[in-house]
Amino acid sequence: MRLQDAVNMSWRSITAQRSRSILTLLGIAVGIAAVILLTSIGEGLHRFVLAEFTQFGTNVIQITPGKAITGGANPGFPSSVRPLTLADTQALSRVPNANSVTPGITGNSEVEGNGRLRRVPV
Repeated sequence: MRLQDAVNMSWRSITAQRSRSILTLLGIAVGIAAVILLTSIGEGLHRFVLAEFTQFGTNVIQITPGKAITGGANPGFPSSVRPLTLADTQALSRVPNANSVTPGITGNSEVEGNGRLRRVPV
């Protein structure tokens, strides 16, 4: 089969079934647009998460008394571990290369507002 015969046959098939050809082209265009859109959303989300985590820097540490493993959140359960004191904070501020020390405490308390009383983490 010659190239010209193949082109003529293809052109006749496309023009004979115009609606099918248009729908096929539309499907291809929608598919390409969906791939580009999802790729750009994924890249934008990746950059957003990376920017959120890099704002903390690599020079921030958190010290929690009684932790034997790293990671995870403090469940807030009472323990027999000696809690950190303000003297510990002052000692940490004298550590070389420590720019600042910020003590903090967490617990539960009752909060009242608009006639409602709730126990919330503070």
